[in-house]
Amino acid sequence: MHLAIRRRFTANLAMLGIIATTLVGVLPAQADDAAMIQPASGRISYVVGGCPSDPRPTHTGIDIAGSAGTPIVAAYDGVVTTRVVNFGTTGYGNHVIITHASGYTTLYAHMQQAPAVALSQTVTKGQTVGLIGNTGNSFGAHLHFELKRNGANIANQGYACGQTVTRGYPIPMDFPGLQSNTPKTIHETAVHGTSWKKMSTAQQISSRVFTAVNMGTGWGDILSSSGGYLVHSFVNGGRWITLNSGLALNATSMSAVNVGQASPQILAVEDGKLMHVWGDSNGWQKGWTGIHTTGKVSAVVMADNSIQAMINQGGTLYQVWAGGGAWHIGSTGRPVGDAFEAVYMGGSAPQVMTVLNGQLHQIWATSTEWVVMSTGIAIAPGATLSALNMGGGWPQVFTAEAGNLYQTAVMNGGWTRMATGTPASGPIDAVSLGGGQQPRVYTAD
Repeated sequence: MHLAIRRRFTANLAMLGIIATTLVGVLPAQADDAAMIQPASGRISYVVGGCPSDPRPTHTGIDIAGSAGTPIVAAYDGVVTTRVVNFGTTGYGNHVIITHASGYTTLYAHMQQAPAVALSQTVTKGQTVGLIGNTGNSFGAHLHFELKRNGANIANQGYACGQTVTRGYPIPMDFPGLQSNTPKTIHETAVHGTSWKKMSTAQQISSRVFTAVNMGTGWGDILSSSGGYLVHSFVNGGRWITLNSGLALNATSMSAVNVGQASPQILAVEDGKLMHVWGDSNGWQKGWTGIHTTGKVSAVVMADNSIQAMINQGGTLYQVWAGGGAWHIGSTGRPVGDAFEAVYMGGSAPQVMTVLNGQLHQIWATSTEWVVMSTGIAIAPGATLSALNMGGGWPQVFTAEAGNLYQTAVMNGGWTRMATGTPASGPIDAVSLGGGQQPRVYTAD
């Protein structure tokens, strides 16, 4: 039924839901070599037990006095094990607890709004979990931050009263059992002969925030936010090279498209804003779209070479488009999973492939609404995803699940999931090279 229904509609540009220009959800982790990072920017007004000038024996965390409405980010990778919405004047107010590896937990309290992450959601270091606020038993905008290992409060090892901290920079402590970020090698997985093979490009970047795009070279071009700059890895003269563009970029999500120019164009989430990045005769440029967001972005190029994008903001799917000399954003009113990617299959709006409730789903627009439908394909928890148009009227999807790469496509009238027999972990991005070639899948590990 799904296939028949899908063939009967022509997607029109349906900007459904309210127009929103401020969204909440991922901020740049600027310390690639740190274990845990500072969750917010501000001045330390209290540590555990208070300060020498103002002892508070019952105070159990670090108070970071910061600007209301500025992002709070996860100090390290983990899972949200507590999520409380409380706009009252008691307790922690709006808050979350994240459970990390090796017995570590972190608590983030007094958020201005409901937490930007869901219960049981997997989060990554640097991902925005909320905004600094004043809810609960609080007197002034600040983050109450607790850091424990096996239930013991260890935060005072890294903080002192009056200290100023910067979001995304290292917490100056040792964290036994946690791994610091190390350089990542870009790998390409493609069909060689009759089987999939994973091969190293020998190009290294310092983060897993990257995007791949087909610029007509026969390989994917890789754009990454690495070491605080936009970094470009590509094949030149038959060999891979990596160049620092010189453009400052601390992105937590980025997506590149080919609009028929010499350089790709990029939409990137940086410091709570959706940025437009492009190259011209003056080099790489960056401009703000006017849209506030801390979510994840996935861009597509439309039939007229314009750019549209879809954003996962706190589990809700938003659509971004340009018109009248400005960028616009509207809510689809539909849920979207942490693993998702937009793909252009024709019509006036992108489609989206995503994982919801453990299954791969397809989302598309009719003339009146956005439709969400399961493909019936089960996907392992924690999977990452990339979708692309390989022709045939249906998206193809690659997923990295439990360390392995899978390909899902419509075959004989139904969705089919196939193992490639190659390893993959972390974010992935696939590109179609056209000409009947199999796609290439890129990872940074």
